[in-house]
Amino acid sequence: MYKVLIVDDELLVRVGLKTTIDWEANGFKVVAEASNGEQGFDQYKKHMPDVIITDIKMPKKDGLWLVEEIRKENHHAKILVLTCYDEFSYARRALKIGADDYILKSEIEDEELVAIMRSIKKKMDLDNKTRNMKDKVLTSRNDIKRSIFTDMIKSGFHIDANLSERCAGIEFPLINTRFAFASIAINDTLDELHMDSGQLKQRNHVVRNILLDLFAERTFDYVYSHQTKRYIFFLSSPMLNETELKKMFAAAMNSVKQYFDCSLNVVYTDVFDHLQDALGVYKTFIEKSQILFYKNEKSFYISDMHSISFGEPKVFHLEKEYNKQFIEAIGQESLERMKELIREVGRYFEDNNVNPMIVKIFISELIGNIFSSYGLFLENNVQIKNNEQYHQQIQISENLRGVMNLLLDFTSKVIGVIQQMRYTNSKLLINRALNYIDYHYDEKISLDDVAQNIHLSKHYLCNAFKKATGENMSLYINKLRIEKAKRLLLESDGKIKEIFEEVGYSNQQYFSKVFKRITGMTVMEYKESMSPKIKVKTKEPS
Repeated sequence: MYKVLIVDDELLVRVGLKTTIDWEANGFKVVAEASNGEQGFDQYKKHMPDVIITDIKMPKKDGLWLVEEIRKENHHAKILVLTCYDEFSYARRALKIGADDYILKSEIEDEELVAIMRSIKKKMDLDNKTRNMKDKVLTSRNDIKRSIFTDMIKSGFHIDANLSERCAGIEFPLINTRFAFASIAINDTLDELHMDSGQLKQRNHVVRNILLDLFAERTFDYVYSHQTKRYIFFLSSPMLNETELKKMFAAAMNSVKQYFDCSLNVVYTDVFDHLQDALGVYKTFIEKSQILFYKNEKSFYISDMHSISFGEPKVFHLEKEYNKQFIEAIGQESLERMKELIREVGRYFEDNNVNPMIVKIFISELIGNIFSSYGLFLENNVQIKNNEQYHQQIQISENLRGVMNLLLDFTSKVIGVIQQMRYTNSKLLINRALNYIDYHYDEKISLDDVAQNIHLSKHYLCNAFKKATGENMSLYINKLRIEKAKRLLLESDGKIKEIFEEVGYSNQQYFSKVFKRITGMTVMEYKESMSPKIKVKTKEPS
């Protein structure tokens, strides 16, 4: 089913076009419409239609502008322009700048439109068949190039007779030529979290083809490896030089920015002339190119690799310093504190040039710990009930900004879920905590015990409890115990030792200290002050 976009400033024309024929029965689906060229281009970028039917004269940006903008990006989509007899000169101009055909508005009737669309479908089917065949050949050839590059690395760039023959088979020159390595990474964006695997794969495929087209223009031969969002090329050409490399990658970055509104990180080596130098250059290149993880520039030329080094602090020490702070900030529902912590951790990584792999391990484990602490809140949330997507995105992230954005996205959502649950379930949860305390105050209980019993994070419970009661939980428990102790002192002849143990204290000295802090009197002072009441009470009939 081919997608159709209709662009016309007259509502009746748009409605007429949509209802004149049974689009789906003819292999098409109208996916969007717009009332001027500017809106039309926005809809084009959103839906990537196969066919665009557009009027020429429209307010703001007209149809000629729309044709030109679409043709800058797409040479395969079919563009039909709507015209009147007295506007035929515009139609001729539209055909010159890239339109495929025109339709006279007076002829938009069932049979004429059906015939035109069937003709277009036939051409598109044929084009797709031809393109698929070319793609299969290209894919096969690229598979060979990837295989050769992998074998080159494995052999330490020792080119034996077999590798030499395979390189000759794809016309990759090894003698009388010049070489360079280049690493091209697609920059991380938060939008990737909301893109399905098919969309990501398509974007990465187009980025690769942009690069390959630029190589072909300059007759640069290549073999390469491909990770999720990074391509590493081994380039070879007698014409290879640093000026051309710089121009070529600048063109690649401009194209990717224009098509996908994202950027590339590019790093490349000095051009070298001897194949036997390849292994040494490659090892240093792979190790040092990780510096791009910390660079904001879209392109960074490695000129002095030996001056680059990475710190490797122990992940355990980082966790010890920051895990509790992050979990507490979430419990306090403080997005500002969370952002402050993320900036602080990011600065630490950047200032110390921490090895990117250690950064990824730390952030991934931090997300796992947060998920464990607040799992009860997240288990029914479709967006973050499975944190695996964050772990995957972190591992393939190409720069620090991308990793920290993922952490911010995750923690912001967790705080949002907690806030929502607090407003809807807070009273119920705190009542459960109070009931548990009432039944277990005479035992050795703590905040951890209460939180575990009602399946809440202790950090969340601590903050929610104080908001609901005005007191922290330890003070609440102590007050409850002292109230029970006061009643026992009045109602029984039990010794103080028996009483403090009965209300949950294991140490008489500590019990006496808490009693005085809460009542303002020692135990004996309290008994003496209440003794008249006790005597009166004993004289009352039973």
